Amino acid sequence: MSDAFYDAPAPTTSGAKATTIKARPTLTFLINSMEGGGAERAMANLLRHLSGHLPKMKVDLVLLDDLPVVQDIPDWVNLVVLDGRGSMLRSARVLARYFLRARPQICVSYLARSNALNVILSKLIRHRAVISERVQTTSHLKSARASALYRYITWLTYPRAFRVIAVSEGVADDLVENFAVARDRTRVIGNPIDGAALAKAAQETPAIDLPPRYILAVGRMVVNKNFEMLLHGYAKARPEADLVILGDGPEREALERLVTTLGLDGRVHMPGFVKNPYPVMAGAEALVSCSNAEGFPNTIIEAMALATPVIATDCPSGPSVVLRGKALKGAPIESNARDGLLIRMGASDELAQALELFEDPDRRHQFAARAHARAQAFGVDAVVRDFLDVIETSTRT
Repeated sequence: MSDAFYDAPAPTTSGAKATTIKARPTLTFLINSMEGGGAERAMANLLRHLSGHLPKMKVDLVLLDDLPVVQDIPDWVNLVVLDGRGSMLRSARVLARYFLRARPQICVSYLARSNALNVILSKLIRHRAVISERVQTTSHLKSARASALYRYITWLTYPRAFRVIAVSEGVADDLVENFAVARDRTRVIGNPIDGAALAKAAQETPAIDLPPRYILAVGRMVVNKNFEMLLHGYAKARPEADLVILGDGPEREALERLVTTLGLDGRVHMPGFVKNPYPVMAGAEALVSCSNAEGFPNTIIEAMALATPVIATDCPSGPSVVLRGKALKGAPIESNARDGLLIRMGASDELAQALELFEDPDRRHQFAARAHARAQAFGVDAVVRDFLDVIETSTRT
């Protein structure tokens, strides 16, 4: 793996006679950074699974921001680190410079800033922009500080992409209905979940000290993940197991204050980002997701693949499909879904009830078996095949 910083001068050649070399066509993958988020992990996994499938193409992974790379990047991928500094305008300048030098045929992007710039610059550079939406866009943008601006940028750019990959049917429906994306430009492709690789990673020694019994939550500490609801529900239930939250983000200080306010000091552990969360996940009594929106709930399916039972909010647009159910007001929580406990968004009382239900080890084991069986439906081969099909059809003139 090589690092390229495109602020450096372009290479030059010298000599009396120039030789024309036909370069391999370039396929670019573009994302804001490769820090510790779900989209970043999904892209790293996709690149790993594409190994050996793209021998006729030069593959670049371009990062808009020069931030720590915590994901494992395959050696056959050329890593290009830009210096966008989180700014849309600066990112546009440095990315345009990269595009002018690399001249990719296709650019596949993840996350909103990368997606918007991919589309805008494709009209100038003449590559084909394939963008991937990882979240239910309407719900996700509700919590953004400049919600109206981001909605407008999305509405302006997404319909002009060559292809829009949605991580679930619900995400695709939202883009068509609310952001003017043509249905025939969308393609639904989930994330590759490699159960064998997860099981192997789960056999490693956990990188952090853990309490004897614990419930787990994983995710970036942002409003959309609703860890506030998690803490309130946990405080109401007061289960015997401690609570471990893996991840970091701008809401950490507020969550730490809430832990103290709720009298949970010593019961809630927030060790930050853990590169390999799977030993922790495999040892948890349950995984809890209180998100306000999901695209494709990677963490939920990964936990299920490791036979960890799941409690999740019925948010747009993934958990209900994965757990096969619907959270209905007043319905028995244990019968809302086939493969886990599904609760209504924001309902901390229902979360407390679900945690109390999982105090029973027999019930936990029953749902763990269901979860593991259900996870087998989310394999790698179909995802790789679908991505290769998108890449092939995008190279056709």
